[in-house]
Amino acid sequence: MSEERFPHGPIPKFSPRNSRHRRLFSSHDAAPYLLTTFTNAVWLEKRPDELDALLAPHQELILANVEPDEDLVGRTPDDEMERVEKLQPAYYIPSDRWVYEDTMTDAEQLEEIDRCMDGTREVFNRIEARDDLPTQVIPIAKGWKHWHFERCRRTFEDLGLSYCAFDVTQYNSINMVLEDVHRLIEVIGPDGVLLIGKLSPDHLRRCPPEVVAATGVDHWRKNSQTESGRFSRELYRFWAMRAYAAISSAQTRLDHFGSQSNVRIHG
Repeated sequence: MSEERFPHGPIPKFSPRNSRHRRLFSSHDAAPYLLTTFTNAVWLEKRPDELDALLAPHQELILANVEPDEDLVGRTPDDEMERVEKLQPAYYIPSDRWVYEDTMTDAEQLEEIDRCMDGTREVFNRIEARDDLPTQVIPIAKGWKHWHFERCRRTFEDLGLSYCAFDVTQYNSINMVLEDVHRLIEVIGPDGVLLIGKLSPDHLRRCPPEVVAATGVDHWRKNSQTESGRFSRELYRFWAMRAYAAISSAQTRLDHFGSQSNVRIHG
């Protein structure tokens, strides 16, 4: 995988409507990628001048349809395409669905994964048919079991997609994150993975080398604030260098996982 073609390194997930976020990341050379959610992007869609002011030529926008369940209900490929057409992000993560371990049967899990893959396929084909859109699709891998990822693998291979995202936002155990990421890699065999929800350098060092990018909120925000609570561009630069080094030095071995009580809320 060429790092020139896909997002890599630490990627801040930001809120466009937050003026402090915009001032922190606007034209920042240590933030070549910025990620925002489908719902938060409404603010930019209504203010194209703000989008132009935010992104320097070296920066690229990642739009992610990865949100709480209540925001995803009723969203269609038509809705997704409308926002992609208006914002023209460099990358788009489409058609997320919900898959739960404790409250869904295997049949229900399968249905939601297939709905995610069907939506991914439709959005991908519609974007590919548009010469005027610069957007590349990053599919999201859903689930945690071998057969979950096998359903995803078939779609990714059909579409020729070798880089994917994986949402671990609500996992409560880094060991479980690592276990599921290794299983994803074993089944799907991606060239690269964008990990959504984990930006701790300590955790990123433990990820396999296929994890080439990670996005989140809490760690960049905490490490970019001064004692007065303001955001510092220099503090962000220092933290981003540490996070990038952590991703680059990812371990290649599978850790041994001890038995403990874990929760996999959103896979």
